[in-house]
Amino acid sequence: MASSTFSSDGTEIIVAASPSRLRVQFEAIELRVVTGADAGLEMSLGLPNVRIGTSPDNDLVLTDRAVSRRHAEIRMTPNGLLLRDLGSTNGTFINDVRITEAYIPPDAECRLGYSNLLIRQRTEERKVAVPRQDHLGELVGSSERMRELYGLIRAVAPTPTTVHLHGESGSGKELVARTLHTFSGRSGPFMVFDASVADAEMVRNDLFGHIKGAFTGASGSREGAFRQAHTGTLFIDEIGELPLDLQPRLLRVLETREVTPIGSDKSSRVDVRVITATHRDLTAMVRTGAFRADLFYRLSVVPIELPSLREIREDIPLMTEHLCQQLQLSCRISAAAMAALQSYPWPGNVRELRNVLERAAVMCGDREIRPEDLRLPKTALAPGPAFPMAASTPSPMPVEPISIPKPGGADARAHLREMERQMIIEAMERNRHNKAAVARELGIPLSTLKRRLKDYRISDEE
Repeated sequence: MASSTFSSDGTEIIVAASPSRLRVQFEAIELRVVTGADAGLEMSLGLPNVRIGTSPDNDLVLTDRAVSRRHAEIRMTPNGLLLRDLGSTNGTFINDVRITEAYIPPDAECRLGYSNLLIRQRTEERKVAVPRQDHLGELVGSSERMRELYGLIRAVAPTPTTVHLHGESGSGKELVARTLHTFSGRSGPFMVFDASVADAEMVRNDLFGHIKGAFTGASGSREGAFRQAHTGTLFIDEIGELPLDLQPRLLRVLETREVTPIGSDKSSRVDVRVITATHRDLTAMVRTGAFRADLFYRLSVVPIELPSLREIREDIPLMTEHLCQQLQLSCRISAAAMAALQSYPWPGNVRELRNVLERAAVMCGDREIRPEDLRLPKTALAPGPAFPMAASTPSPMPVEPISIPKPGGADARAHLREMERQMIIEAMERNRHNKAAVARELGIPLSTLKRRLKDYRISDEE
């Protein structure tokens, strides 16, 4: 089976799957030094922006003494490779014509100092084995869609390529981003930033940081998410909510890999792998002018579409068992209840499944969970494209009842209350005590979160 998707520049990314192999293709910049001190040096980089110079922080480091520390950069654009001089002493040339900024023609030779280079854009292919596995990291599922996702993650994770995740709310975008980081080999931390925070200045401050005295109340400096994620991965969730006036600033960081904190005139180099996600249609937003086309192109070097839960119904029994064990729920789920779980369209995806299981476990205690205990709506409209629920949808396969051992014989209600309290505390820490972001992550109304904070006596500082 083979499937394909398209990046924002129209490049086809092919995912060809078999029981054992998966092939992924994406664009890369290929460089070869033909003459000069570094003649014979070759490299291929899956980056949308490549810098050349003698400084060790460049992507292509040359030893030619006629080359400046930061001499030139190459940008991958929908119209081809764009070569730009960065104010070098001796200039940048294409076919002996000095340029400030120009597209590189096919078979052209570029000259920096005494070095001649061949610069090409080519399709790079990565192959990865796709074993018949039922999980990858914390991701669970043995369906063909999930196994293809595992293979794509394994192929893309070791590269520095920017990845954009698209999927419905609750489909596990952050979990996929964490898995990409886990398999990337990057030594730095995994940082999460929620771009849906309403205050544009807060977004700017949290992303780029500030120096002491940058504004009233800035009694100290702040690193910001980019600098905190140095040598690691920055996951920007709900990128479609990023204010339009901040999008050029994010684009500049992605292109230059430099961050300028608020109030500072000095930039800091950052080595950050960026993963973005949204449930919104960015292509449509670009058409209406709500999202910048150039930023969309930079983010969508490798787009990954996450399956909704209703598209992988055969994985629901395995996911249910995994969630019950992860949440330490004492559950005995009847075959009829499992069939009901597989028939429901899950507009809230895995997040909704988790909430349904927690509620049923509390209400039933030691008793076997029956379909009516799940309290699933009798009619539910799934978001996005319509998925017929009648004759065109295969009936769920017969399943055996699932039984999850009771954790240590403890009272289920007390255990779940403590578990819920700890879950809220951890979510508060992850979201820097932003209650709106916490409520969104947990899939509960903000009023419910505030009530839980009061009931569990959780302070903003805890």
